Amino acid sequence: SKAGQNPYDGFTPSVPSGEALTFGDENFVSLEAAGVKEARNAAFVLVAGGLGERLGYKGIKVMWLEFLIVYLQPRLGKSVMLMYHS
Repeated sequence: SKAGQNPYDGFTPSVPSGEALTFGDENFVSLEAAGVKEARNAAFVLVAGGLGERLGYKGIKVMWLEFLIVYLQPRLGKSVMLMYHS
């Protein structure tokens, strides 16, 4: 970064725990159906790296999206649950 600091210092990458699925078997189909049902109520945002400087925002792009969502919620009459993953 510009400041010469690594925001990931002290973190160790690891493989998350989970379940290995076999494509097409009964368990896969059941879990896929449950996921599709839940995904209908979800939104996904993929943000490329970098800052939001060209957007006129000094923070990282992900935080700009949070700001936009919080701003739009009352105007749309809907509430959105923001989930953070680190």
